[in-house]
Amino acid sequence: MLRAFALAIAAAASAAASAQPVTLKFASFEPPQAPITGSVFTPWAKEVSAASGGTLKIDIYPGGTLGRNPLQQLKLVQDGVADLTWTVPGYTPGRFDDTQVAELPFLVTDATSGSLAMTKLHQQGLLRGFDDLKLLLIGTVPANNVHSREPVKSLADLKGRKIRAGSSQIAKLVETLGAVPVQLGAPQVAESLARGVIDASLNEWNFVATFKIDEVVRNHTVLPMGTVAVMVPMMKAKYDALPAQAKAALDKHTGEALARRFGAVVDKTNDATRERVTRSGKNTVVVLPPAEQQAWRAAVQPVTDAWRKSSAQNEKIYQAFTEALKQAR
Repeated sequence: MLRAFALAIAAAASAAASAQPVTLKFASFEPPQAPITGSVFTPWAKEVSAASGGTLKIDIYPGGTLGRNPLQQLKLVQDGVADLTWTVPGYTPGRFDDTQVAELPFLVTDATSGSLAMTKLHQQGLLRGFDDLKLLLIGTVPANNVHSREPVKSLADLKGRKIRAGSSQIAKLVETLGAVPVQLGAPQVAESLARGVIDASLNEWNFVATFKIDEVVRNHTVLPMGTVAVMVPMMKAKYDALPAQAKAALDKHTGEALARRFGAVVDKTNDATRERVTRSGKNTVVVLPPAEQQAWRAAVQPVTDAWRKSSAQNEKIYQAFTEALKQAR
């Protein structure tokens, strides 16, 4: 009798333990109110957790709580410090180089079409380097614009200027424009602009809002000067070990679904920041006339040409990406 009672207690304890949700730690180097962390991934994590039937709980760790260095976010996942993160594939040079297609100028204009196009490439198996990862999102942020200490209204205004470039292809773009690329981590950009360490930075408007770029420079020139791919990776082994309901919830709310969600929110907040800065009365936002835009397009075309010609794989990806962009718009 006592033995049966003990076995029943043990079984009940085991069932209670198995009913506990699996907790996944989602790392973000951004502050909690930043557009991507605050408006995309925080509500997304709550919805996925709710959809898992109690089998999954996703906790957001913003502000670099698990690791502040933007360049080390993937390593946090690989080392098990975090289970999920959002990061830039280009921060791991040589591994995810296929995603550099998003960095080419005058291709991506908005996060929605860029993210859907990048997701299509992944679905087609064209993006290499992800074999040990479960990608919950592969997308892009909106196009970079020029944010500068001094007005930039022509190509000549950039000659010799020091410009922050967030990736290798963007650095080549800066060089082609006659400027000097400077590699800086995102949190250092505003201070570097304020101190004159750099003269300008190529960023999308959400970056401007998150790191308060509009408070240290007053000039903003609108041109689609490339962008960067972003991703939410998870170790495939970690995903495979999840309960079936947890995997089903993740599958339903990731891939194309998350690309659309990410794009819609990021584009909305991006446009809102541009509008706010334009109306501030302190900043000048310039849209270059068509003739000047064509001059910029011609000046940076060699960057695109060189990337396409560097390998047959690059040309294949370029063709697939431009076609996917057309379908997404």
